[in-house]
Amino acid sequence: MENVPVGFGLLCGGFFFLVTLAIGGGLVFFNLRSRRKAGLSQNWPSVQGKVTVSMVRESSSTDDDGYISTYYHPKVEFEYEVGGQIYTGKHISFGGSAGYGNPAQAKAKLERYPVGAPVQVYYNPERPSEAVLERQAGGFKLGMTIGIALLAISACIGCVMAVAVIRNFIGGG
Repeated sequence: MENVPVGFGLLCGGFFFLVTLAIGGGLVFFNLRSRRKAGLSQNWPSVQGKVTVSMVRESSSTDDDGYISTYYHPKVEFEYEVGGQIYTGKHISFGGSAGYGNPAQAKAKLERYPVGAPVQVYYNPERPSEAVLERQAGGFKLGMTIGIALLAISACIGCVMAVAVIRNFIGGG
């Protein structure tokens, strides 16, 4: 019966280990992939396109205490033509759309992209439907920082669990 708390602790620790490992690993992978694509895009050809949508999108979430967080995301859509075919793009840069704490920050990002404005569109020559307006990885530093922090937390949880296993099951107490 004395191992029940240890077993429960290992079960809970294992759950948090897997969650932090998966989210941290996913963030690092996603950000490295975005950074790699941004690097490859430096050699992509470009064409002139036209902005068709330029707006601030609002999203809200509520935490367990009822606190509502509101974020504002710049949303841009543009049309461009490659090889006689018209495509629609939705990405300013690689990676996720940045969320800002106030709408003025999102509007500032959109100042370069008013509806009807001509824009330089960089497209993947192997897959012309993949295109961006800015050849960089957005939010890279923040995403990598959070990902690495979660991986470090996961490593700490894993070490504590390993010590608990050694102490309680191999070492006898």
